[in-house]
Amino acid sequence: MVPVSGRLPDDLYAWLAGLTLEGASTVSDKMRVAVASLKRMQDGDGDYIGALSMYRDLGRGTREHIAALEQHTGQHSEVLAALMEHLPALIAGLHSAQPNSLAEAKRLESVLVKRTMQLAETLLRQAVTTQAAAYDPQVIQQNSGRLLELARLIPQPNTSST
Repeated sequence: MVPVSGRLPDDLYAWLAGLTLEGASTVSDKMRVAVASLKRMQDGDGDYIGALSMYRDLGRGTREHIAALEQHTGQHSEVLAALMEHLPALIAGLHSAQPNSLAEAKRLESVLVKRTMQLAETLLRQAVTTQAAAYDPQVIQQNSGRLLELARLIPQPNTSST
C-alpha cells in the first residue's frame, strides 16, 4: 500500500468518521472503501454487468430492510419487487452506454425503451385486478388512470396480412 495524506474540511471528516461501511472501521479504512467505490463507478462506464452489480449493491440496504419487513409482517409487494429489479437495470444500461454513433444511440434507446416497457407491462398486470399485489393494494389503480387513458388512444397495428 502507498501512504497518502490529505486535508478534509471538518464537516466531511465528521461525516466520514461517523459513516458505517461494511469492512471499514477506521477513517483510513473508510477512505480506501470510498476510493474503491469511486473507481468502481468509473469502471462501470462501458461495462453493463459491472454497472448493474454496482447499482444493485447501492440498493442492497433498501432490499434488506424490505426483506426484514416482509419477514416480520408476512406481506410481500410484487410492485416493489418489480421496481427493485428493473430500475437498477435501467440505470446500469444508461451508465454503461457510451454511444459514439447514431447506431449506438439507437441501440441504447431500444434497450432502455424495451426495459421500460417490460416494467410498465409488469405494473399494468397489477391493474387487472382491483387489489394489486402491493403493500398498498390500491397503488396501481390510484396511479394508472392517465396511462390507461393514453394507451386506449394508441392505434393498434394492422396484424392481418393481405
